Order: sequence, then C-alpha cells, then structure tokens
Amino acid sequence: MPLYTRQFTDVSLLEFFAHRIIWSAVLLILLMLFQGKLLNLFKNLRPKRIALYFFTGFLVASNWYLFVWGILRGDITEASLGYFINPLVSVVLGVIILREKLRIPQMISIAIVAAGVAILGFAYGQFPWLAISLGTTFGLYGLFRKMGDLNAVEALSLEMILLLPLMLALVAYLYLHQHLVFGSQGLLINLKLMSIGVITAIPLLYFIYGVQRISMTTLGIIQYLGPTLQFMSGVVFFHEVIDQHRLIGYSTVWFGLIIFALEGVIYSRRTHQEQSRAVMMD
Repeated sequence: MPLYTRQFTDVSLLEFFAHRIIWSAVLLILLMLFQGKLLNLFKNLRPKRIALYFFTGFLVASNWYLFVWGILRGDITEASLGYFINPLVSVVLGVIILREKLRIPQMISIAIVAAGVAILGFAYGQFPWLAISLGTTFGLYGLFRKMGDLNAVEALSLEMILLLPLMLALVAYLYLHQHLVFGSQGLLINLKLMSIGVITAIPLLYFIYGVQRISMTTLGIIQYLGPTLQFMSGVVFFHEVIDQHRLIGYSTVWFGLIIFALEGVIYSRRTHQEQSRAVMMD
C-alpha cells in the first residue's frame, strides 16, 4: 500500500480516500451479488445494525484516512508503528471495556512498549499521535465488530455500502470545486484510481478467509509482517531517517512486542494441551 499510494502525488488526499471506499464498495457489492447474498443483506437491515456498522465503517475509514495521510506526508515508519502496537491496544481496550484480566507477561510487554513510545516521542520531538491514532482506531474497530452478528464479508460489505453515499457526495463536491482528477486526466489514471478498491478489498478478504482457516496464534504472528514491510519500505525505498534515538525507541517497542507474541504462543499451546487432556479424561 505505501508503494502504491505514493504514485498518486497529483491526487488530493480526499479524492484518494473517497476512491478507496467507493471502489471497495463496488467490488464487495459484486462479490455479494455473485454469492447471491446481497438481497438477503438488505432484507435483514435493522436500525441498530445500521448504526453499529456505520460506526465500525467510520472507524475503519478513519484508520485508512490517517494511514494514507501518513504515507503522503512521509511518515510511513510512524504509520507502521500504529499497526505494530495494534494487538496491544486491543488488549488494553479489552481490559478497560470488557474487564478482561491481564497476565503478568502481558503487563510487562505493555510497559516496555509504552516506554518505547515515550522514547519515540522524545526522538520525534512530539507525541507519536499518528501511530497511537492508527492503533486505537483499528483496535476500536475490532472491538465493536465483535458486537455485530454478521459474518466478516457481509459486515465489511455493509460498512462500505453505508459509507458509499458520503463518498459519492465528497466526489461531487470535489468535482464542483474543480479538484477532481478522476475523469479529467485520461483513462490510465482513472483505472489506477479504480484499482485502489482491489488493492484495499482483496487483502481484507484474504484476511477474513484466513481467519477461518488458520489458528489465532499463527494469525497473530503473521499480522506483524504487514507493518514490518511498511517500515522497511519507508526506510529502503523512501529513505526516511531513523536516527539513534528513533532506533532505540523502535527496538524497545519491538522487544515488548516479541515478549507479547511469544507469551501468546506459549499460553495458546498450554491452553490447547490442557483442553486436549480434559477431553481425553472425559
């Protein structure tokens, strides 16, 4: 996504953001039509369901907006930090809102990551609010998604459909004020803007189907690959500066995340073994 997004330097952030949601919605609508589920989705709409999924759609859209904003302003490494800390944000939200209990290694890892974020704040000369905002919005998205009763594909489709009128209105506003690139600079740029939906929706669909087929432990480890590649692209391709203080900050965060991930693997395996022994005893 960072490599692809940086090609659109002549496209405003608002237009890029609108196209990302519009063409994601189009792709998901076509998928739901192919599966024969779109009509049933509309038949079962209720005010509470609409309100919930509009809110979760707003959260994921906010996350996308902030991420693209960070990429375009040259803060890919800080944006990647937001997705590194997202699992920990989810844990903290679970403690605060769902009253879940923290295990001691989790407490230690959270404290280490918090120290790393503080070091990065010193290194950047300001609080890394972009990273925290990205981690928080995506963490809240996952939390409120748990309250819904639709499956993952239906929920994502409904979120994009509910946001679609707002994005079309935004495109109309940009057109009226002559700030719209789409339709004014040739077929190639039009196709590239339309392809943003594919770049956005296909990985999300793979993620949704992957969740159903692999263990949560494996999934948790895999989820660190995305921000790792984002961080590397920021350093290698866009030459973002990582000075000594920032390196110490990132290393501290990564150390805390390693503790968090390893503890999760060990705890998951231990729980699975205990459940297997209980079944055998029964």
